[in-house]
Amino acid sequence: MNQPDPPQHIDQSQQQGGINFGAFNQIKDVHIGDAVRGDKITIFQLITYTGEAAPRDPAMRAALLRAYRSEVALRYAQWRRRYATLPLVALPVATRSGAAPHYEREELFFSTWRQALRTDEQPTGGEGALRQHTFTDLRDGLACYNHMLLLGPPGGGKTTALWRLALDSAESGLEDANARLPVFVRLGGLQPDQSLRDLLHADLASAVFVDANGLRFPLTGHRALAGLLDELLSEGQLILLWDGLNEVPRSRFASVAQELERFRQNHPGRIEGPRNTSVTTCRADDHALLLEASDGDPYPVQRVRIEGLDGDTIQQMVVGLLGAERGDALLKALTEPAHAVLAELARTPLLLTMLCDVYGATSELPRNRGQLLQRFVSHRWQWEQERRPEGWIAAAVQERALARLAYAITESSGRGTSVLLSWATWYLPVGRAIDLTELLRQAQAADLIELLGDGAQLRFSHQLVQEYFAAVELRTKLQVAMRWGKLPLVGGLAQQRFLHQYARPGVRTGWEETLLLLAGLEDDTGVARGLIRSFTTQPLQAAKLLMADGGVVDAGLRDEICSEALQQIAAHPFDPKQRLDAGQALGLLGDPRYPVSEQEWRTSLAAPSTTLTDQGEHYWRYVPSGTYRIGGWKEGEPAADLTLPAFWIARLPITVAQFARFVTEGYRDESYWTTNGLYWHGERTERKWGNPDYSAANQSVVITTWYEASACCAWLSRQLTDLLPPDYILRLPNDAEWEIAAAYAGSKVRRAYPWGNDAPTSEHAVYDAWQINAPAPVGLCPAGMAACGALDLAGNVWEWASSSYHAYPGGAAVLAKDFTYDDRNVSVRGGAFWSGNTSVRCGVRYRLHSYLRHYDPGFRVILAPRARTSDG
Repeated sequence: MNQPDPPQHIDQSQQQGGINFGAFNQIKDVHIGDAVRGDKITIFQLITYTGEAAPRDPAMRAALLRAYRSEVALRYAQWRRRYATLPLVALPVATRSGAAPHYEREELFFSTWRQALRTDEQPTGGEGALRQHTFTDLRDGLACYNHMLLLGPPGGGKTTALWRLALDSAESGLEDANARLPVFVRLGGLQPDQSLRDLLHADLASAVFVDANGLRFPLTGHRALAGLLDELLSEGQLILLWDGLNEVPRSRFASVAQELERFRQNHPGRIEGPRNTSVTTCRADDHALLLEASDGDPYPVQRVRIEGLDGDTIQQMVVGLLGAERGDALLKALTEPAHAVLAELARTPLLLTMLCDVYGATSELPRNRGQLLQRFVSHRWQWEQERRPEGWIAAAVQERALARLAYAITESSGRGTSVLLSWATWYLPVGRAIDLTELLRQAQAADLIELLGDGAQLRFSHQLVQEYFAAVELRTKLQVAMRWGKLPLVGGLAQQRFLHQYARPGVRTGWEETLLLLAGLEDDTGVARGLIRSFTTQPLQAAKLLMADGGVVDAGLRDEICSEALQQIAAHPFDPKQRLDAGQALGLLGDPRYPVSEQEWRTSLAAPSTTLTDQGEHYWRYVPSGTYRIGGWKEGEPAADLTLPAFWIARLPITVAQFARFVTEGYRDESYWTTNGLYWHGERTERKWGNPDYSAANQSVVITTWYEASACCAWLSRQLTDLLPPDYILRLPNDAEWEIAAAYAGSKVRRAYPWGNDAPTSEHAVYDAWQINAPAPVGLCPAGMAACGALDLAGNVWEWASSSYHAYPGGAAVLAKDFTYDDRNVSVRGGAFWSGNTSVRCGVRYRLHSYLRHYDPGFRVILAPRARTSDG
């Protein structure tokens, strides 16, 4: 049967690596054909719409929608094979004081955690407070939440997740004409005074498909669909995929978030029919700054966080990209301590792909993210030069031009990451001998930039690539600024004013990632060191820059930053944001306030104090023997006078860094576990850490059962047994010991709060006044110190006790050897980051099941006699 020729704009000579449209079957206003892509002969069905724009005829409209879906499937077909399923965790939205628990998984899936609203101060015990919903397809997530905000790190797979969702939705729609239509839009292309509706329309009206040779083919279905946009919005027929909220102009970040919310409210779809849905992506750090700077959440939709790739997926990707032999070599190299920074980067899909690209070309590993981008770009240029040497523009010339452009885009507060080509060319001239069109073609061929739509807009291929080139330009400018700093009188001030535009505490400047990349670039001019030192008064920024290098940390700089952070924790007037930043800086650099290694533990026990005092920084705080009143905090409540021997209590709760050693060295040893704990342990795999909200080294470890806390103490006690006083062990405190340490300044003086009887403020303790969704770094409230010198006995995390809740107060000093599953009989003390101010009183107790893994119980170790025990 004779077939009509393909449309004239199809160049069939480009079959090698391009697109060839085979036999066409014309059905009314639709062409159906095969698309052959490159040497791999991957077959796609492409439906080309040739009818009128905004058709009124139902059959023609159906043909348009089918053609549109076919075009979407073609645009994103590569993600059928290349997409690595990403684990997601949905974060609580309904309450400011909620937080998701540690993410644990045996396989890759999307996981959501829903937080119940609290109606009182009592910890929920995890029973009904959280329910887990897992899904392997973002379409299932949309079915539950309708609108989602997808948060993740740079290169974390946010955009590719949208592309895969677009592909899946389009392909399923080819079989179901009533399915919603996916529309992918880059928010970075939002122009001054352009509305979201106009951006949607413009993207559809200029849509093209770019083949492997860079040939651009207008997508007629997309362009015709632009005429139906308002109609489809009113009918609830769209899945809006808003990509890159963080890529909008800095000056419009908050206003665009608010505009997204208004758009969602104004275009819900039909009241009793189909509803529009949406997924918006944003960098997690940028979103956190948006919330801090806003009065309330400007875009209160379900937040979903992308978790990093797990080991199995990393292995599959590496071996798939490099082959078994070289892939195994790379995986082995990533396990070496010297490459710990790279191993963390490998959990990010884009950076793992770049890492494989660089390692495959050189068999060498960079030290950090900045050097990874540096070598990746160099390899892309080398590859393109070898492929097409004719007319090659020197890499140094291209770098200078692209660096200038990237800096200008980043510096411009009124533009996003996509800019008009006419604007971009102003910053690209590199000399009369250079053909600007050819420079753009070569940069595009190397996958460093891309032209959008009809070619009138330009963006870097990824925001990280833009930030890398901006770092190259910024390095040159900083070299000049460093010379300013050497000028007498005004030099230092000029340098500080220059740096102020790039980083300010609590302010999104848009230069955050650029500075981190710059700190890691291979350079012998001392720019990175000077940059870090200039931010010493901003310890968190300085710590991030110092750790960005990935090599041996400069001990002098580290000590300077730690010293400043410790001063800010104790500084007045009180600033909770400053203290959080200072605490997080200590967590990155290695918090010196608690022991981690065995030698540090031994040093802490070498000469414990025998004086009740709140002075000094020593870890073990002495509590003298005596008779103490336990209970009876309110009129009519029972009380008991109990006599206890002297003991020492740890100054701080056990941190993630401290507990991590137990997980590595003692978790599998059954001898540390109680009988019921061993049964619990045998039914469960060990935890898989990774949730960034709960994994900072100096956060109190949470989501630990009483069994795990008890086993950790037993392990630690055995490691240090030769240093302990006779018949003393390291263990959990009982109710009486905890209460005495928190409330007493000597056996006769009892306080309502660890610091005294003054009403609590956020300077005394971390509770709901801090408005945080996870435990703070330990020890941020020195004003809340107990008389013995212990910190955090009020707030931050509830602390497991080792006595029966029901035996209080008379049996508060009797240790429970074990707890059974069915008895909710374990005391927790102290309150948590989400608690109200009434929970930070010394007399407050609650009870939990021993097997509970929740996001707010932690624990503290004491050095005390074995004491009387019960079977629990």
